[in-house]
Amino acid sequence: MKNQTLKLWTGIGMATLIAGCGTLGGEGGEGGEHHDDQLHASAHGGEGGEGGEHHGGEGGEHHGGEGGEGGEGGEGGEGGEAGAAFSYFAAGGEGGEGGEGGEGGEAGSSVSSVTSDGAYVAMLQMMQGHLLAARELIKSGDVAEGRPHLTHPFVEVYPMAEPGLEHRGQNALGGHLKVLAEKSGGIQDWSDINQQFQAAWIAIEKAVSNADEQGLSSATVSKVVLSLTKQAVLEYDEALDEGQFVAVHEYQDGRGFVRAAREYLDGQQALLKRDNKEAWRMASEALDDLQKAWPTAVPPEQPVVPVSNLYAAQARLELALAPYLF
Repeated sequence: MKNQTLKLWTGIGMATLIAGCGTLGGEGGEGGEHHDDQLHASAHGGEGGEGGEHHGGEGGEHHGGEGGEGGEGGEGGEGGEAGAAFSYFAAGGEGGEGGEGGEGGEAGSSVSSVTSDGAYVAMLQMMQGHLLAARELIKSGDVAEGRPHLTHPFVEVYPMAEPGLEHRGQNALGGHLKVLAEKSGGIQDWSDINQQFQAAWIAIEKAVSNADEQGLSSATVSKVVLSLTKQAVLEYDEALDEGQFVAVHEYQDGRGFVRAAREYLDGQQALLKRDNKEAWRMASEALDDLQKAWPTAVPPEQPVVPVSNLYAAQARLELALAPYLF
């Protein structure tokens, strides 16, 4: 069930995002997971280091050969599918945030980490998904699978986020991510990378807090969550061929992104509950339901959730968040 026109990453060199446009079985998400390395998450409205974090492990395979394919436009292949996951930030603006309102979501309009706080934060959350994937895999003994995920934030996401980071004075993050990427190939266990990991994590949180301090709206928070979960669903779809998981790293990328969405939604619950408590409850339940597709870091022999059901679950999440969006 691959859909090669809907994969997010172009890999190296992608600096601009182009806009385009049942019942779930199995176990629920792995709530209650702690960052036992005392990760700091002050940027998430009090979620730093607490229990209940839902970031799980992703696979460690590199998105090899993606760099530069399809360019940055809206073509098929691996360039230009950003409209699928990030179109939330191009469709009608972000409720008054800098530079984005009124642009509309027509094909060919760009989503920028400079002008869009939401897209900027979503990119940083994707970095965290990759890092937490590496952490879980390496600490569980799957070092070879975890190593490449230490490179993904710098290779795949940083080129998109770099203009926004520079615009907000968060230039230090790139150096931390580069160190992780450079050291990744030589690590043998978690102690080899823990210190550098912590430094990168804190730098990401600082970069996120820079946007939060400017006052993200509940609409923008919702779009960040939806961007992450939509990409997660697309990764799940990409991982499947004739009902079997044939691309483990795609499945695990999806797992990482949906867990990043879970933590971000939880970290912003005070804002969301203030604006609409019932919408918060419905969105939280919808996200729990969607997470059931990724019961483990290693894909099950058979998909727990048919991909069509997963797209429906994403639609239900969007419906639950609609009161914040309109």
